[in-house]
Amino acid sequence: IVCEGYEEFDYITRLKESNVWNRNYSIKVKNAQSIDNIASVYQNEFQNDNHDLVVVFCDTEISPYNQFKLLCDKINKFHGRKIAKDVVYFANPCTMQIILSHFGKVSLITNNKNKNAKCIKNFTGVNEYVAKREQRNIINRQINPQNYIEMKTNISQLSTDYTMCPSSNFIKLLNNLESPDTAWVKLLAKRIERE
Repeated sequence: IVCEGYEEFDYITRLKESNVWNRNYSIKVKNAQSIDNIASVYQNEFQNDNHDLVVVFCDTEISPYNQFKLLCDKINKFHGRKIAKDVVYFANPCTMQIILSHFGKVSLITNNKNKNAKCIKNFTGVNEYVAKREQRNIINRQINPQNYIEMKTNISQLSTDYTMCPSSNFIKLLNNLESPDTAWVKLLAKRIERE
């Protein structure tokens, strides 16, 4: 899973450590450190052929979503077909929308950390959140298998249209990773190669 940055990397790593996904999957988490770097990291991981499947987890950034659309266009161009819709999992307006969903229903309307700080404090107790490592660690330590279920319930009610705020298609990846049936990985990998 190629992650946009530290928030995504730490969060996905925490989910992996929480054993909420089926043990049939061996998951490697990679930090691209910027939405602008995702396409090249994705391409490198794909071409190294060390994985059955490479997927992305990122923010949509802000409307008009130019960086997100460019990322999808680069992945589509790399494969020579429209495949980004099947391998790019997103959070709009930001990953914090999904993280906070572990603790209750939330509808963020911006990715601005200052504007979201009060909401973050209310749900997690972290004051003046600016995504420092220790702040991320405090929040991620609160994530567990029980509130994972609450998060899934909450994000399943979001739109999957990336132009809607809030929205996410992350639930699809979560459901797939929980399934003992790994056929979806093979089917998607074949589709990427064949189309």
